[in-house]
Amino acid sequence: MKILLSALVAGLSMAALPALAAELAPIAPMVPTTSVVPTTPMAQISAAAPAQPKIARGLLLLHEGRVFMAPCRDRSYVNVEDVSEGGAVLAALRDFGLAPGYNLYVELMGVQEGGLLRVSGLNFAHATARCLGEAENEEDWRALGLQAEWAAAAGAGALRVERADASELRTTYDAVKDDKGTRSVEAEGVALSFTPGLCRTADGKMLTGWHATLVPAGGGALEGCGWER
Repeated sequence: MKILLSALVAGLSMAALPALAAELAPIAPMVPTTSVVPTTPMAQISAAAPAQPKIARGLLLLHEGRVFMAPCRDRSYVNVEDVSEGGAVLAALRDFGLAPGYNLYVELMGVQEGGLLRVSGLNFAHATARCLGEAENEEDWRALGLQAEWAAAAGAGALRVERADASELRTTYDAVKDDKGTRSVEAEGVALSFTPGLCRTADGKMLTGWHATLVPAGGGALEGCGWER
């Protein structure tokens, strides 16, 4: 079967970065930047909305007890601070394989302030320390069956589903709905939803921050892992 996400693994390309061990040697503790006196009235500053987490993509590495991210196609490094409840994100990544000398490709939900990335969630991680290539098409979400019997991609109102036991389905949808954190795509003949929670694929090579459920017309729910693109 022509599996939709086979290109995900085949398309892994080495990041344009020098050897990590060589680059890490000169890294020094972060130095606080010079404070700047704000010109905005304090009332306006206190009323400003906090920065929302965004997806940060790169290589995650552990060096002398500290965690760093090397953004893809960027020679810089940022310190990583886990602000998730109980340090759940880094704990999960260590369990997934993060260790000195063993790096991971990750997509973390976080807020970057200068040289510090405050991480609050996980979107995607791959056991191979190589950066993913850019998506060929406009995609918002991807999903992969836990037993690799199905795969799906959704974006720009187009949904594509491949299953081992059925013909490929291409259809359209109006919007990705958000119901208390669960994202859903509803189209004719199929529904696809994403619920927050760590999910590891059957082959053990991918760890995602979403559980995916595919419900085809006239069939039972198919479980899988999902991630945001």
